[in-house]
Amino acid sequence: MIKENFERFAKSDFGLEIYSKEKLIFRSKKEGIKGLLEFIKKNKKSVKDLIIFDKKVGNAVALISVYIGAKGVFGVVGSKSAEKTFKKFKIKSYFLKTIPRILNKKGTDICPLEKLSFSKTPKEFYGLVKNG
Repeated sequence: MIKENFERFAKSDFGLEIYSKEKLIFRSKKEGIKGLLEFIKKNKKSVKDLIIFDKKVGNAVALISVYIGAKGVFGVVGSKSAEKTFKKFKIKSYFLKTIPRILNKKGTDICPLEKLSFSKTPKEFYGLVKNG
């Protein structure tokens, strides 16, 4: 079930889908961590057994995923730093393609949120971005 849903998601216009107990409970077309932040505002961390599908998973998305207690994260593209964060917090992750780092929109440097996320705990990082 998860595999089929992820394959469909990967081809969709959505940037984020969140499942709880194999039921789709949230989706967003927003880029970056904006969709995850919107999900948190609406749900106040009260939902359990979360599986997250995201188009681009960097360390910023990884830390927010840990913060909300995700048990699995599937990305179309994922960074090495996100992989390390998921391993550290024992969260299952799968990326169709792994890249060294998430870049800014111009592709000239590391994404600003990615930079901000380095050496932060999930709670510290969420505190910095929650109003963004």
